[in-house]
Amino acid sequence: MDATAQVAALYAAYQDRAWERAAALLHPDAAVDLPATGEQLTGKDSVMAFQVEYPEPWGEMRVRQVVGGPQEAAAQVEVAAPDGQLFGMAAFWRQQDGLLRSGTEYWITVGGDTVPQTRRTWRAGAGPA
Repeated sequence: MDATAQVAALYAAYQDRAWERAAALLHPDAAVDLPATGEQLTGKDSVMAFQVEYPEPWGEMRVRQVVGGPQEAAAQVEVAAPDGQLFGMAAFWRQQDGLLRSGTEYWITVGGDTVPQTRRTWRAGAGPA
């Protein structure tokens, strides 16, 4: 399976809470960096423990797109939390030995940042404000 299919399958398995299915896609030495929080998950067991132990209900995860090729892929993912908050994530993965080996996930809270006063405000569909 190429990296794009594996990445799509990984996040679908996370959404389904299908932990064995997700683990089967990860290299034993899988590593995931989460720059927003400074967390680093090292080893498939740590990556899976992070997912399994994440507090429920965390919401509905939807893969918006996956692009890449045989050994590298990037994904755009959304999570709609039960409280109505929306989170976005850009993930970048590389394969090793046919499994997902190294990933970086950049998480944001959609609408959670303010526009710096040093630049004009641009809003979707409205142009500069």
